[in-house]
Amino acid sequence: MGEATLTRGNIARSSEVRAATVAAGFIVLCVAAFASVFAFFVFQGIAQTRTQLEERSQAAAQVVATNAGWMAQVANQTLRRVDAMLGPTLSTDPQVLEAAVQGLPGDIDVYIIDADANTLFSTVDGAENVSVADREYFTALEAGATSYTSGMLVSRLTNQNIFVFSRRLSRDGSFAGAVMVSFTDALVQSFWSYLDLEPGSTISLIRRDGLLMARFPSVSEAIDLSDHVLITDYLPQSEAGTYFSEASPVDGISRVVSYRAVPGTEILALASIATNKTWDDMRGAIIAVMIIAAPILVGLIVGGLWIIRLLRRDAARREELEAANETNVLLFREIHHRVKNNLQSVQSLVRMQDMPKNAKIDLQSRLSAMAAMHEHIYKHDRYEDIDAHDLVRVVVDEVIHAYGADVAVNYELDHAPVDRDHATPLSLLLSELVTNALKYAFADGRQGAITVTLRDKGGGRADLIVADDGVGIGEVPDAPASMGLRLIRGVVSQMGGTYRYVSENGTRFEGDLALATGGHVTRHWPERD
Repeated sequence: MGEATLTRGNIARSSEVRAATVAAGFIVLCVAAFASVFAFFVFQGIAQTRTQLEERSQAAAQVVATNAGWMAQVANQTLRRVDAMLGPTLSTDPQVLEAAVQGLPGDIDVYIIDADANTLFSTVDGAENVSVADREYFTALEAGATSYTSGMLVSRLTNQNIFVFSRRLSRDGSFAGAVMVSFTDALVQSFWSYLDLEPGSTISLIRRDGLLMARFPSVSEAIDLSDHVLITDYLPQSEAGTYFSEASPVDGISRVVSYRAVPGTEILALASIATNKTWDDMRGAIIAVMIIAAPILVGLIVGGLWIIRLLRRDAARREELEAANETNVLLFREIHHRVKNNLQSVQSLVRMQDMPKNAKIDLQSRLSAMAAMHEHIYKHDRYEDIDAHDLVRVVVDEVIHAYGADVAVNYELDHAPVDRDHATPLSLLLSELVTNALKYAFADGRQGAITVTLRDKGGGRADLIVADDGVGIGEVPDAPASMGLRLIRGVVSQMGGTYRYVSENGTRFEGDLALATGGHVTRHWPERD
């Protein structure tokens, strides 16, 4: 009893552990799956956002570079045309000079300077009163450069931010002066009008050495980016590219920057898109999704806890069922064991009775068959269906042993289930058939063999054949008088079957029997003449 209690306790603990493990695993799996899917979409969203920012900044840089290229061509053509119109003596004829600058856009200013830095002509009033002798766009040409592109300057005439393209004027192999074309940073603002960028974004023109030429929104002073990663790292690797800047050197704002060199010039076109608003929107979307998904996650956890409760309840019920089943098994085992012992006791009483030997042997063989069946059942703990393949062997061997005969037995047995309502009739039938074979087939003491065949027909039915190679029992009457034959007839009828005896090289019993209750429904009735 203590062992049984311990077993039930172990079952309960094992069930609870299994329930908790399954539930915990389910919760962890669901949360992990949710987190994985959520993280996947977040990373996908971040990657797509980065890609979109890069593509937009690249497109914007292309627009700025195209317009900057047009600007550089206009400046270069203007410088060449003015140089040609001045002639070999640097004519100061107003009509000639006006013709040289006729048709230029209104935001372009032209200056003609002689070798002594005196202004010969300008589209800006008062330029002759301002010296440019110290300006690098003049001194570089004076030193021998053929052309020059300046960084951002503050005009001494208008106080506007400008940048200058200048060309050396040479006459008779000597420096004769310079012609300059200047643009205000309002030109870059016109480039901006072609773009649709977020607040905080910028576009810029930068010299290849890092000196800022123009920017929108504009800045108050010139900026040197020669030590910036754009000039030191990215530009040497590629003439065009994109990178993320955590903090702008101008205003500290985080941006994605695309740059593109303008072919044939010293100019880099930049488009920088502010990322703060984009990432804020992205974070807001993630938070919104989390707010929406939070109830789902809570539902998963609550569902998991509910499953834990169900599993624990199921474990308790399973514990009760297993305990009840174990008790039933013990009871059935004890019943069959006691029945077997009682049958053996009856056998002992039969042996002590003063009765005819043949009757005593018949009775003992029947009791042995019954005892063997009950022993087989409780030893194998089979209380529902019994395998006929094993049961037939046990019963036949026990009957032969009880009879004390020396015969060979051949078995040809299929595996077929025998339910509890048909196990006893089948055992009695086998006992009578084998007893008759031992009693009549080998009555003269000859050696012989008995063949027991059982073929499963499906549907709970089977063919049973018990054949011997003895002398046979002769013609079997339709209304048998002996107890054994009456018992056979009654058992076959109880099993919903039919049978016949065939005298051919001995005696052969052929029966069509039900081994289970369902076999009575699918009975194969014999054909009638």
